[in-house]
Amino acid sequence: MPRFLNRPGWALVAITLLGAALRCVAIDRLPPGLYHDEAYNGLDALNVLRGETPLYFPANNGREPLFIYLCSLSVAVLGPSPGALRIVSALLGTLTIPATWWLGRTLCGNRVGLLAAVLVAASVWPLNLSRVALRAVASPLLIAVFLALLWRGLNERRALTMVWAGLAYGLLFYTYLAARFTPLALAACLAYLAIWHRERLWARGLAVFAATTLAVAAPLGVYLASHGEVFGRAAQVSVFNPAISGGDPWRTLGRQVARTIGGLFWRGDFIPRHNVPLRPVFDPLTAAAFAVGVAVAGIGWRRRPALAVALIWTAVMLVPTVLAEDAPHFLRASGVLPVLYLLPAAGLDAAWTALSSRGLRVAGAVAVA
Repeated sequence: MPRFLNRPGWALVAITLLGAALRCVAIDRLPPGLYHDEAYNGLDALNVLRGETPLYFPANNGREPLFIYLCSLSVAVLGPSPGALRIVSALLGTLTIPATWWLGRTLCGNRVGLLAAVLVAASVWPLNLSRVALRAVASPLLIAVFLALLWRGLNERRALTMVWAGLAYGLLFYTYLAARFTPLALAACLAYLAIWHRERLWARGLAVFAATTLAVAAPLGVYLASHGEVFGRAAQVSVFNPAISGGDPWRTLGRQVARTIGGLFWRGDFIPRHNVPLRPVFDPLTAAAFAVGVAVAGIGWRRRPALAVALIWTAVMLVPTVLAEDAPHFLRASGVLPVLYLLPAAGLDAAWTALSSRGLRVAGAVAVA
């Protein structure tokens, strides 16, 4: 391995600075103007500064509060401007880079962590999400943190680590609608471990994790349960809404699945605030690395539980965009981030290892670069 990557601290600093530059330069004017969802967040941030402190913001189809409260702090310091809103996204997106490294390192080793961090730092999807003031940008950071803490807590059998994992996971529900699908992804991952790697589970630790999560998420959960109208947006965009499916939800669902998978390689989100219109998630070379990573995870699904968990999480967290109109919808699919990027990172790592084992260490490094 090149000496630079044997020094993960310096490598991570360089990667994070690159990601910060891409996210912060001209953040006040690029992209130009404010989309109306961003403007709603800004208006609510002003209301918070006037003394309003709701647990849930009902305007604009309803929004979770964490991002808006962070925007209010920024507006209080910088004044009301597009830059004051978007710098929050830029900072959250920048913090997601070292969080991705930590997640990758915890699950798969330092090199996978660094490669995943590079991909998150420079790929269009997470970069674009970091330059618009939309609340979904907070989700990838908390997903990376809670999964890394949970995996570490299970491995080390440390109750305090499980408390921190539960705190991060509970806060995730205050970020964006797609977080409500994460219990399904987490349950699928734990079921896999229970069947094939039961020794990795720790009942007492999971109880501590669950109790902490419930304590943190309960206030929002109670509010949502007592205000059924907040679920109206999901019904509006569901493929099971006749206005969306044209009375044929199952054929529509099949198209949605194909479009979501195609969004990774062929035709991405067409909405300009989410993506360079129609650009897929992966460029051809990264798509090839992703395919290798999926193959490595699939072939070694029993002996490499970390990659199996990444694959399961990615598959389940694509469900929100499958079940709603306009697939692939990168905002609704944001719950796959940053776990998704562990798979091409694992593919690059496998290619690097294979070439190095044949005496082609320099060629492996060049190929990955």
